[in-house]
Amino acid sequence: MDLQSDITLPALKFLSSETEHICRLCFSSTQDQEVSLEDSMRLQRSFLDETVTYADMFTDLSVPSESSLPQVLCINCATMTINSYLFKKLCHYSNQQWHSTLCRLNTSLNLTESLAPNIQTVYLMVNNKEHIMFTSRKHHTHRSKKSALAKIKEVMRVKQPYEKVKRQKSTVMCEECGEKFTSNCHLVKHMKVHSNTRHPCLQCPKIFATQLQLDDHAERVHYPKKLQCPKCSKMFSTEKMLKYHDRLHHVAAICKLCFVQFPSKKDLRAHLDKHDVNKCPRCDKSFLNKHTFKFHLKICGNIEERQPSFFCDICNKGYARKNGLRTHLKTDHGFGNVLSCNWCDKKFDAISRLRNHQVKHTKERNFHCDQCGGKFVTQAALIYHVRLHTGERPFPCDLCDESFLSASRRMEHKRRKHFGPTKECHVCHVKFVTGHQLRKHVQRHYNPLSKLFVPEVEEPYLNIDLSSNNMKDQQYPSISKLLSM
Repeated sequence: MDLQSDITLPALKFLSSETEHICRLCFSSTQDQEVSLEDSMRLQRSFLDETVTYADMFTDLSVPSESSLPQVLCINCATMTINSYLFKKLCHYSNQQWHSTLCRLNTSLNLTESLAPNIQTVYLMVNNKEHIMFTSRKHHTHRSKKSALAKIKEVMRVKQPYEKVKRQKSTVMCEECGEKFTSNCHLVKHMKVHSNTRHPCLQCPKIFATQLQLDDHAERVHYPKKLQCPKCSKMFSTEKMLKYHDRLHHVAAICKLCFVQFPSKKDLRAHLDKHDVNKCPRCDKSFLNKHTFKFHLKICGNIEERQPSFFCDICNKGYARKNGLRTHLKTDHGFGNVLSCNWCDKKFDAISRLRNHQVKHTKERNFHCDQCGGKFVTQAALIYHVRLHTGERPFPCDLCDESFLSASRRMEHKRRKHFGPTKECHVCHVKFVTGHQLRKHVQRHYNPLSKLFVPEVEEPYLNIDLSSNNMKDQQYPSISKLLSM
């Protein structure tokens, strides 16, 4: 009989119900030994561990399921079915492992692109069953697992305390003012603030609490600056100041929390605040700058602290913070050196504030919206614009159910809807909602072309001569003392 007859004859016998012992795959007789498709097997391999029936294997191998066909297999076909099923599972497992390994390697290689050229990297593969390790160092040779892991453990031990020290609570408190410190060394330095001993500078009105602070001030301000930094144009008076500047501004530093490299320690310090965002427990507002956060804690929910406690001796203008009064004295009354805008002659006491102001004239749009491509002059304008896209209104009014895009919009709403006009003109006693409206109104009293011009009213502070620093120091000794602190 030929092969076709060997297949056709057993098939006809099964269809005519003459016999049921026919192999589903090879048509051979299973009279002596057979395996049912419903029988289950436990398959244990390094890549697989499961219990499965032959019918499930057929389904996974895309063999059609027909209840009218034989439901048994011969021993040879059962063995081939198991091997075919295992082979398919092995291929799937292998593809997954290759994909996972390549993704991890690609991620590691991408991270190395952000590192400086002097940073070294190492790749490790650890075998859990053997006491060896494959490493990328030393020409891809095997290395003792014990020594390699000891080195890794030492590196991690150095990095881990960083976060613990950062979050460590203050344990030492000043008995004079109640301020807390993390060490006795910091407390000793702080106690000098409460000491009555003062060290005045012989070349300027400033006074310092310690001799060390005075010497540092003299080096920074009064010594002749003849040493130029080789990496920038800044000049310094001593090698000490030059080295300190180089370490702070020109030596790359890596964040030990996220391993991102920064061009200088100054940039790293600004970045570190972002890892531990300070959140106010009263209003849930978050701050990246710790000094701003501490000041906010003092005034948040405390109306008395918001009231001005520092007043100008010349115009009686009040400020909540001492720094605000210092800036006012420099920019409005001429105490100390100031920076002027080339376009509008507005004065500033810091170069950063001047630069932020100058973009209003230059209209340099360096901030881009990722959603619509719009360009904006300031970061604050971009944030405000993005909120129009997202619909976010993070500033709710505590007196009604309305929310606003910015704190200034919320305050304007409160003044209009809840508080009413509170800014009073000292000439005609008309009240306004905002200080801007009041200033515009007062200017009309001094303008001869305005209908509100009042001839007998003199513009304040025109008779004060502040042209000489010596005269200012003699006329306002308390102001000179404030600026010297």
